[in-house]
Amino acid sequence: MPGRRSHHTLATLAVLAAALLFGTTGTVLVNAPDGAGAISVGVVRLLIGGPLLLLVALLQSGRRALASWLRPLTLLGVAGVACFQLGYFLAVERTGVAVGTVVTIGSGPVLSGIIQSVMTRTSPGRRWLLGTALSILGVALLGLTGTAADTDMAGVVLALAAGLGWAVFATVGKHEIDDGVPSTAIMAALFAGAAAVLSPLLLWHTPTWLSQPSGLTIALYLGVVTVGVAYTLYGIALRHLAAPTVITLTLLEPITAAMLGAVVVHEGIRPAGWVGIALVLTGLVFTATVAE
Repeated sequence: MPGRRSHHTLATLAVLAAALLFGTTGTVLVNAPDGAGAISVGVVRLLIGGPLLLLVALLQSGRRALASWLRPLTLLGVAGVACFQLGYFLAVERTGVAVGTVVTIGSGPVLSGIIQSVMTRTSPGRRWLLGTALSILGVALLGLTGTAADTDMAGVVLALAAGLGWAVFATVGKHEIDDGVPSTAIMAALFAGAAAVLSPLLLWHTPTWLSQPSGLTIALYLGVVTVGVAYTLYGIALRHLAAPTVITLTLLEPITAAMLGAVVVHEGIRPAGWVGIALVLTGLVFTATVAE
């Protein structure tokens, strides 16, 4: 059906655009001032991005946007966002960007596929399995080959927790959207809710770095662009694509991060890294053509 195909294409482009925005995070944080720790950066990002998503949802849907806050699964989704946010930033801090990103981004699609299979009692499909396997292999090659990062097992566990949180909130978001909740409304509920839950952490991790112009600029960018804009696009993708497909397509993020690192921060990409990029792109082609 032409209409369904066009929606599929729009959703695919939306999640790929979101992944491009997610991929700018690491390069932006390179310029963060001293004292911008993982917890304070993560919470401030949510405190800016969550209310922005809520504002967009209110403009789009009016009071209807607030109804999603009262739904039973919303609390589970909020926990997923909080787990993803804290787990990922702490994992990167403990075990390095490469390992933390590979474990989080590699485990997310697999865990999402398992969750959906259990919920629906159906297999995600061969094309999704092949595309996801190729993409995860590519991410591993891109992120791990030739790095000198120490493998901190606590960091790996935190990254796995982040991957699980990602799979949970994406699955909850998809379920609520399919149940009639506007996509931006459920994203707003999940991220603003997580911001409220995590905000007490700033009592112990005071964001003094916000007093510096560069710190404020970075905080606004992370909140507005990598949460507000990116998760609006992410919600659009969840309207028309399965959660495992959306998460797998987000594997474009590490390619974006690697390319920006090479161009902006002058971090070289080794031959194995280029093979990894090719594998990710091949996997994304398979996943993007999965019929929904």
